[in-house]
Amino acid sequence: MNKRIKSDIKHSLQTILLPALKATSPYFDLEAIRTQLDEAGEEVSSTTLKIYLSQFMSEGLIYDAGRGWYSRISQPFKIDTAPVKKLINKIKKAFPLLDFSCWSTEQINLYTQHVLNRFVRFIYADLETLPAIAEVLQGYGYRVLIDPGKKDTSHGLSSGEHQIVLRKIIQKQPQSTKHTDPIEKILVDLWYEAPKLNLMDQAEVQIVVENIVEAGRINMAEMLSYAGERRQDFIWFKTIYQLRKT
Repeated sequence: MNKRIKSDIKHSLQTILLPALKATSPYFDLEAIRTQLDEAGEEVSSTTLKIYLSQFMSEGLIYDAGRGWYSRISQPFKIDTAPVKKLINKIKKAFPLLDFSCWSTEQINLYTQHVLNRFVRFIYADLETLPAIAEVLQGYGYRVLIDPGKKDTSHGLSSGEHQIVLRKIIQKQPQSTKHTDPIEKILVDLWYEAPKLNLMDQAEVQIVVENIVEAGRINMAEMLSYAGERRQDFIWFKTIYQLRKT
């Protein structure tokens, strides 16, 4: 391939193909870019394409959304950690060396269709440590459930700030920051927990996910990898750019 042809492909990507993908979707993957190139009759090696995409990211034309994923959204999503800070401090005080992570449904309340009237906090730690954590938190007046299922919550979870669910840490879960879970983990966990604990219906969860991923850039690859780890069906989310037209 001569330099002129390479230059034409790069220009086509920069001025036509990528802008078209950005206009259709907040996120798109390498496969979608390849499809655009094929439809335009353009041929480019994987190495050259990755070089172009890296250059476009450095220029701010597109933004990194995880391995093989890109986005038109420049600013990363920022999760509010205030709803879990006090709880985290209580656990750290009792167990300074404990490896755990935490999130609350209060953190996603701004993105629901219907305002939540109850908040549930989730703590993830090694399975053998859960009873000790529960004992400490119950001493603070929290209502704690260890690895509950539908039978345990058949009458609904209690309302207010004192409801806590303890779960074992999931293998290969996204890395927490100062014990607070990232949004990529929260969205997958919410999808998993909503039907199990009767938190909200799946249509509402999908609205939450769609609202959040457009409010700020997330790591799509990390979220989908974790969804696979939890064996959750996120096929609909992989095609979100086809569902959410702008």
